[in-house]
Amino acid sequence: MLRTCRALCSQAGPPSGDWQPLRFDGGAFHLKGTRELTRALLVLRLCAWPPLVTHGLALQAWSQRLLGSRFSGALLRASIYGQFVAGETPEEVRGCVQQLGTVSLRPLLAVPIEEEPDSAVKTGEAWYEGNLSAMLRCVDLSRSLLGTSGPTGNVLMQLKVTALTSTRLCKELTSCIQRPGASPELSPERLAEAMDSGRGLQVSCLSTEQNQHLQASLSRLQRVVQDTHERLRRDAEAAHRAGLAFGVKLVRGAYLDKEREVAQLHGTNDPTQPDYEATNQSYRRCLELMLTQVSQHGPGCHLMVASHNEESVHQATRRAGRLCRV
Repeated sequence: MLRTCRALCSQAGPPSGDWQPLRFDGGAFHLKGTRELTRALLVLRLCAWPPLVTHGLALQAWSQRLLGSRFSGALLRASIYGQFVAGETPEEVRGCVQQLGTVSLRPLLAVPIEEEPDSAVKTGEAWYEGNLSAMLRCVDLSRSLLGTSGPTGNVLMQLKVTALTSTRLCKELTSCIQRPGASPELSPERLAEAMDSGRGLQVSCLSTEQNQHLQASLSRLQRVVQDTHERLRRDAEAAHRAGLAFGVKLVRGAYLDKEREVAQLHGTNDPTQPDYEATNQSYRRCLELMLTQVSQHGPGCHLMVASHNEESVHQATRRAGRLCRV
């Protein structure tokens, strides 16, 4: 994943003629041993096998029943989990970060927890509180990585809001905001103030139970971000001056099948691109637009580029390099 041109320039130093684009010629393979490369190749082949992709969760459940949780977990850690997860302990994560730092890559820690849309499972506040504890541990780990050798700058962390609050509440709030003559209690300023403080928001269009869940959710959000109070203050001031805040995570091809299923279920237009080439064109246009916006507005516009497509990453790094040299 890549951040904005400003972040890329800060790592590269002052503009110069020796800026080098990101390469995919295998030069980074020297960081990996034979065992890790063999596992990566195996996982790549498995993830390209349609039956495994389609029935992965069912196969995992069968594995747990046949092998038991201990052996099933060991098999998962030795394969897919080990390939995509930085480590199970803070020491393992720091080692991975140090290794990435040798090729000027910065970490983005993620807590892969979220509530499935339209899930019928009654998760309850205890489930959200458990997610909060996991996120706070990740915040502490992110802070400890600041002293790790490698590229300078902030350590990024990603979390899903729907790990701390229900998707139903998000949908209900969206519905309330979209109604004609929406109440001032749902103004951007009021919502920002409530999220910053973690309390003090009662919404008339919500039930008593929904308002209680909203208050608990705001409190959880506030506890996660209070390590970043100064950054929130600066962002709030900038948003007040400009009238809005603009941040984009440009993701390529995420949740494609699910988006199509939801559109078919609700009888709405399919929001996805019709084919591969149309996806390429759309992503290129959006990426070009956002990189231009970043170069023009600087700190007022933030972009994260997320793609497994090699050409998309090449496009982003080439364009960012030209903007950095301007």
